[in-house]
Amino acid sequence: MNSEIHSLDQKRMWILLGAIFLTSFILISLEITFSRLLSVLLSYHYVFIVLSLALLGLGAGGIFVHLFRSRTLRGEDPFGVLALSTSFFSMFIPFSVIMLIQTGENLLLHGLLLFLPFFSAGLFFAGVYGLYPSLSSLTYGADLIGAAAGSLGAILALDFLGGLRVHFFLGAIASVAALALAINGKGRKGRIAALFSLIGTTLLLGTNLIGLYRPDMPIGKHPNKEIHEALSESSLKGRIIETQWTAFGRTDLVKYGEDPGHMDLYLDGTAGSPMYRFNGDPSRPDPPVQALKTTFPGYFPFLHLNESEKNHGLIIGPGGGRDVLLALMGGIRKITAVEVNRDLVEMVRRFSIYNGGIYTAFPNVKIVIDEGRHFLRRQKERYDMILLSLPVTNTSRSLEGFSLTENYLLTKDSIINYLDHLTDAGCLVVVGHNDAEILKLLSITLAALSVQGVDHRAAMNQIYITASKGLYNYLVFVLKKKAFEPGDSLLRYEAMLQLGLDPLSSYFPYIGEGKGLNPALISLSQGRMTIDQLEKRVEKSGYDIRPVTDDSPFFYKIEGGIPKPVSLAFWSSVILLFVVTGSPLLFWKGEMTRVRKPMALFTMLGVAFMVIEISLIQRFVLFLGQPVISMAILLFSLLGGAGLGSVWSGRLVRDKISRRIATASLTVGVMILCYLFLLPFIFEQLLGLSLLIRLLVTVLMLGPLGFLMGFPFPLGLRYLKETGMGNAIPWMWGINGVSSVFGSVITVVVAISFGFTGALLISVGCYLVIFLLFLKS
Repeated sequence: MNSEIHSLDQKRMWILLGAIFLTSFILISLEITFSRLLSVLLSYHYVFIVLSLALLGLGAGGIFVHLFRSRTLRGEDPFGVLALSTSFFSMFIPFSVIMLIQTGENLLLHGLLLFLPFFSAGLFFAGVYGLYPSLSSLTYGADLIGAAAGSLGAILALDFLGGLRVHFFLGAIASVAALALAINGKGRKGRIAALFSLIGTTLLLGTNLIGLYRPDMPIGKHPNKEIHEALSESSLKGRIIETQWTAFGRTDLVKYGEDPGHMDLYLDGTAGSPMYRFNGDPSRPDPPVQALKTTFPGYFPFLHLNESEKNHGLIIGPGGGRDVLLALMGGIRKITAVEVNRDLVEMVRRFSIYNGGIYTAFPNVKIVIDEGRHFLRRQKERYDMILLSLPVTNTSRSLEGFSLTENYLLTKDSIINYLDHLTDAGCLVVVGHNDAEILKLLSITLAALSVQGVDHRAAMNQIYITASKGLYNYLVFVLKKKAFEPGDSLLRYEAMLQLGLDPLSSYFPYIGEGKGLNPALISLSQGRMTIDQLEKRVEKSGYDIRPVTDDSPFFYKIEGGIPKPVSLAFWSSVILLFVVTGSPLLFWKGEMTRVRKPMALFTMLGVAFMVIEISLIQRFVLFLGQPVISMAILLFSLLGGAGLGSVWSGRLVRDKISRRIATASLTVGVMILCYLFLLPFIFEQLLGLSLLIRLLVTVLMLGPLGFLMGFPFPLGLRYLKETGMGNAIPWMWGINGVSSVFGSVITVVVAISFGFTGALLISVGCYLVIFLLFLKS
């Protein structure tokens, strides 16, 4: 039965486009909100696996429609069929979330629960494209424009509603789309399902809003979360006294029953940062604050500063204010502290009575909400000290759940930036968690200094390392802009011994063997070992300390090779992609040679779109300054532009579809190549502009790219219809969905090994394949 018999008058067409817009709005919102939810429930690297499994639901929905086309698309009530799938989509959203927070750590179960709403959405979109291929330019345009709006709407919804309630809200909105379709359909099933979903989701949202039903989020149960020990250790008697949940993440303040003099702040249950009880007097602070001078190695670099070296300090990631306290006690006269988490800063300010007004009462302390590297690159001022204390964020803030867990604070490029912003006698101070982190930072620093013409032996005279003893064994890494004098180094070595710090994990220039210091670092400083030899020696212990750059900023990927969660997701997506595209006899009964070209088209489009999306988000972080803003604005620009491009593609004449696909694909590939060369220059020239102007520039840069990226998919659907392969449209939607998951995984794999530039080159290759396939058609 030809699906085009389902004609649409103008009213029904607008109803359909409106339902597509809402469903796509909700779908992209779910990708964002689910990543936030999972980041609270799970250790951040497992988010990648669960989200990948969930997103496969989109492709699975298309395959299901193709295999059971006679039951899903045929009949006299297409709106009723679409209303059914949208009703299930509406109900599965809150159901999946409620079940998710009731279950323990079961990755497969989590993935299957979140698979359900995506599968229902896959049924809906595969149905739309299968029923109305002639309207593909409009339907795909509504799909993308809805996703563009959702990328911004999800951020606002998370800020206003929080990580749990937002899903009840999205479920209720989806039921409105289902009801609109059902009312304009003919069958009873669709109307009953839509009405049931509307009543159920609105009641759930209403009872939650008025407080009758508010499910508890089981944070702290995951043993790999830092907050787990704080809440589960009976001797600590920790309890959460305040929670703030926005698009950036969930920020919790934990108070301890025995009141050891500090409370802890956590982002998504990790990245713990203490907030100390402070009397407001840095010269005579409370005992817990005073104890930092001897128990926390981050204070060590302040001990022997000259007065001329105490004018201005920059703190990146001050958290609950510990580093600000160190700087105040160390005598720094002007302090600028840059924190990316606005919720954390607001929470510290609200507890100013407890913390002595560390962020409000000191006129010489300035708090800036920004990403650290982005802030630094926009400054012309130079600092006597730049301090980063335990700068790690083990939480996911990205759609695919992995790439944006890293930041740009510790790369070869960042070290060069830090040195450029130090005074002649200034120093960079980094407090790390363990030996592997510090050794990796050392490797990065030596690579950065090598770029500036400083060999490894000379560079080691600008560095010292020392470590505390005890439970946490934190290490401090200090890089001076100029070499230390031998007397200064000896003074610090003696202070290290007096404070009882760990000599074996320490290194001071000019202090040779026989003094109990790290022998490998001494050998490195004396030229008896190269940094390459040290890297290979550490690699035998299973750690990767090779330098990283802004193009591949995976500093906290300490383990060798590809991370296991990423590897598992990669091979799983490869197998699924092979099954869906490599076993066409299961899905196609027509002539095999005809279907190969569209299979390649929708595979390449799925991979390329995700590669471009993720890689460009990562590149724009340093330009815009906030990972969440970068993701939202980039998605809005790309998807909005692609939606307009899809609508415009409907104007193209029918007899040149293949040539238009080839032309659009070649143009996108060329634009990506141009972006690779031009973006660094553009960013450098425009970085000093206001945020509003930079956001506008981002939209203007990415909108045209998205516009052209919006052409091939709807033209491909029209190509299938014009060549008599309209029945394959749901299958191609499924291929595109599975390919998108593969694209997100391959982006991370390639970025770790070859950088995001290498990943973008893969997208260029995908569009080149499409160009060659359709050029002579």
